[in-house]
Order: sequence, then C-alpha cells, then structure tokens
Amino acid sequence: MIVIDRIRINGFRSIRSLQMPLGRSAVLLGANNCGKTAVLKALELALSDETAVNLEDFHVNRAGEAEKVLWVDVRFISQNQNGNRQTEFQGAWQKEFSGMIRRDHYRREYFAFRTIFTCTDGRIDKKRIVINHWDRAKLGEELTALPQSLQFVSVDAEESLRENLQNPNSFVTRIVEMLGSALAKHPDYGDRPIDDLKVLLDSLCHSLEGQGAQIPEDVNLTADNILEFFSLVKSDSEKIRPLSALQGKGSQKSVAVLSMVALVDLLSKKAELENSPLFMLITAEEPETHLHPNAQRTLIRRLQSLSHQFIVSTHSPYVAAAFEPNAFRSMQKNDEEIEVRWLPQNIDPLETRAIKRLILRFRGETLFARGLIFVEGVTEEQLIRGMFQTYFGEDPSSLGISIIGVDGKSYAPFLMMALSLRKPFCVISDNDGDARHVVMKQLSDVERRLHSSARDNQSGLFFLSPGLAMEGELVYKTGLKREIYDALMACNIPENVSAKSKRQRYERLVAMSPRDLKRRLEKKKAEYSGFLGEIIAQNTYEQPIELLMPVAVRKAFELIETWS
Repeated sequence: MIVIDRIRINGFRSIRSLQMPLGRSAVLLGANNCGKTAVLKALELALSDETAVNLEDFHVNRAGEAEKVLWVDVRFISQNQNGNRQTEFQGAWQKEFSGMIRRDHYRREYFAFRTIFTCTDGRIDKKRIVINHWDRAKLGEELTALPQSLQFVSVDAEESLRENLQNPNSFVTRIVEMLGSALAKHPDYGDRPIDDLKVLLDSLCHSLEGQGAQIPEDVNLTADNILEFFSLVKSDSEKIRPLSALQGKGSQKSVAVLSMVALVDLLSKKAELENSPLFMLITAEEPETHLHPNAQRTLIRRLQSLSHQFIVSTHSPYVAAAFEPNAFRSMQKNDEEIEVRWLPQNIDPLETRAIKRLILRFRGETLFARGLIFVEGVTEEQLIRGMFQTYFGEDPSSLGISIIGVDGKSYAPFLMMALSLRKPFCVISDNDGDARHVVMKQLSDVERRLHSSARDNQSGLFFLSPGLAMEGELVYKTGLKREIYDALMACNIPENVSAKSKRQRYERLVAMSPRDLKRRLEKKKAEYSGFLGEIIAQNTYEQPIELLMPVAVRKAFELIETWS
C-alpha cells in the first residue's frame, strides 16, 4: 500500500510555510484560524482539480503584500500492513509511478510532486512538477496528468450532494461519469443487486439518521439504480424528494455521506475486479457538524475503513477518540508561523493504552483546551474550580482552561500529551508522603524523552505545604473555617431536620479540633468538595483571595495569567 508521509505548503492562505508528517490517519487539532482547513484544501489542490485557486488564496505577508506563487508538495511512500516503510514500491505501483520514482539517501523509493500556482497580471496558472530530490526540493519534469489511481475524496459538512454533482471536477461527478461509461460498455452488469453495499449503507443510515432508518426495502441497489439516483439529484427532479428529506442540514449531510460511501465502495470494487492499483485519500472537515456523538463515531470508523489514508480536522472529543494517539497533529499559529506538534512516534503500547484509557475515553477535552490544570482527583477538581472562579471571576471553560483529575498520581500520560502538543499546564499536587518525589520524577522522565522542558512550555509544578494533602491544607493553611462548616452542614442533611438540630450540628462542628475537622473532611471526601467549591466561588463571607485558597493554588493561577 502507499501513503502520503510528508506534505509541504508555501504561500497558501494563512500558511506562509509549513511542513507536516502524515500517517495512515491524521487528526488536525487547534484553535480556529490556525491553518487546519488550509491543510485539507492544500491536499485537495495537490490531488484533484475540483477546487480552483483565487487571488484571495495567495498568502498576504506582514507588509500586506500578496505572494505571487503558492505551492503544495506531497510525497508518496510504500508501507506494509503494519505501517512500516518499505524500501521499494510493490507490484502495480512500480508500473503506475514508472519513470517518476526517486530514492532518498537511505535508498528508499518515493514519488513526490509539486502543485504550483503562479499569479501573473491577475491570471492564475497551474502546473504539477515531479520532485527529483525531496530534501533539497529539486524539481524535475512537468507532470502533465495525475495517475488515475490517485483519488481524493472530501467530506464537507456544508456541501450538499447536488452542489457536488454540479461541479464537473468533483469526485462524485467523476465517479458517476465513470460508472455511466462502464455500464455503457457492460450493460449486463447494470441490474445485478449489490447486496453487501446495501448492508453497508443500512448500517450507516441507521447511525446517521437514528433507530430504524435504512434504505427503503423496495429500493434495489444495482448500478443502474445508483446511476439513476444521481441523475435525479443533479436534475433536481420532483421524483427524488420523497426519497430523502433534503430540507434539514442533518439529512442533507446523511444523503451526501451515504452517496459518497456508495461511490467509494463501487470504485474499490472496480479496482479489485480489474486488479488495478487504487489510492483513496479521504479528508473530512469537522465531520461532527449536524451529527450526534454515536453517529460521529460510526461515520469516522466507516470512512477509516474505506480509505487508504484518512485526514480529519475536528473540535470533537468523540471524533478524536476514534484515532490512535500518534495520529494527532496539534497546530498553533504564532504571528506568521504555524507550528505543528505530535506525540513521539516511538511511544510504546503501554503508554498508548494509558493515553487512550485515561485521556481519550473520558477526558478528550484535554486535546482542545488552551491550557490545563492537572490535579489528583474529583475532590481537587471541584475545589480548584471554585477557587479559579473566585480568582479570575469566570469559569475555567470560558477561558479555555480544563481542570483534569488524573485519578491518583498517574500524571505521566497527561504530561506526555501536554508537552508533546505544547499545551501549557499546571500540576497542583498534594505534598504528603512521597507525592512530591513521584510527581517530579514523572515530569523529569517525560521531559527527558521529549527533549522539552515544562519551563519553556509556560508550565510548572505546584505543591501544597510539606506533609499535607488537600484536607490538611484547607484546615491548617487557609482561612476557610466557616466555609468548611457550611459545606459539611450541606452534606447528607435531611430536609425535615429542625432548626434546633441544625444549630446543634453546627455547634459540634465549630467545637471540633483542627485535627478532628480534617478527619471529618477526609471521611466526607466524595461529598464536601462540591459544596465547598460552590461556596468558595460565591465567597459568601467576602474574604480576601489569599484566605480562600492555598498558596500553591494562588501561585499556579499567577502562572496561568501569563498564558497568552
């Protein structure tokens, strides 16, 4: 099999210059306007003629001047089923790329070309050129036409099937025309049912449209019927309206996706029957749009199974969780430069499982946060959230900050993710027992592996007072006595308790020694923190900030104030 393992973009939209490694799958993460869409469109420019370049697509530099040239380089390599690079292209790909295959300094074969657009007096010219030397970007002869075996498919949430059919260069139009030509040559194949395609579409339809949704029973999925369906959609015939609810955005997307899947499946069958090479790159821009979480997961898995390479941009943790961690590409824009970060490619299986189990399954928002606060568990999450609201006057989420409980002292996977993707973080940790040593060693190990430091990432570790966990810190080192009493009073008090009984309970709390009060908090760990977090956020007794939170928490917040 083949994949695109490298892409270079120059002078396109927000991208002045960008290089990015790709794998069988890639997930583009990052804030709006960081270049995710530009990367997907650049791949489309390189591998299809569906989209035209306009004057607005040329990058505008810092001086306000538009570039006159933009180009996109892609490099194809051969891989085995395990994703390991092979020295030579296999079988039919040798013939397909004949005369255009080059070797790197390790004697490994690749095929690369540049798609270049030049603006002269308002006219835009396009051509493709074979790259003779990838590292030096040394160009060779002109590539007059792309091999037909290279297919690009774009799944766009905002495009309808009819719009795709009205574009003569779109994938849908090209494959429908190919289907029509094939049926003209082999009419006897036109009325044969394609049973496995119906099973595939029924399953996907069920996920996209809900319980019980499927292709109507009286619709025979034959090549003739599929061709007629696309002809009706393109002509906007009244006959098509009863077959699909084309008015709603969600239904429009479902019809477009199902149609795309049908055509991809037919193209794959054709290549298999003819024993011809086929490479299918599918890209999807925010495929979560108009889809509920279960449909998001199903759609992603289906597109992955249909494609030879799959690249998606997303803001959805449900979509991101469908991929392996080494597929993530975090994009950040700093002035004119766009930086791309990813996890180490040599990460071992145990670490991969830990990231998937601890982060992607339950804390996927980690991937999309502007900054992160890591704490030991749910108790600390609730308390720190209340303290954050008091300090900043806003909820953490409104500032793009996620507070993540790591469920113990297993900080390493979270630190690996944050440092790799260059997300600033604070660890607010207990300081009893060996907690300080354990956390600092985890960070040191991660920094050494990544050749990166928390300090350079605007990140740091913050520990409570020596010998204390959170409950001891609250009792001995803050001015939260009244708030603690109120939080404990709110725990498990029946509604019909008399005012006298409540007063007596409160008096017993006030009479407790600090040691006994700490023990009571530790026993009520799962209950008191939610109430106390809310009380701190409201600052009922109008206390100064320094009395409402530990010193370590305040210092962490001071660092967060420096995050841009």
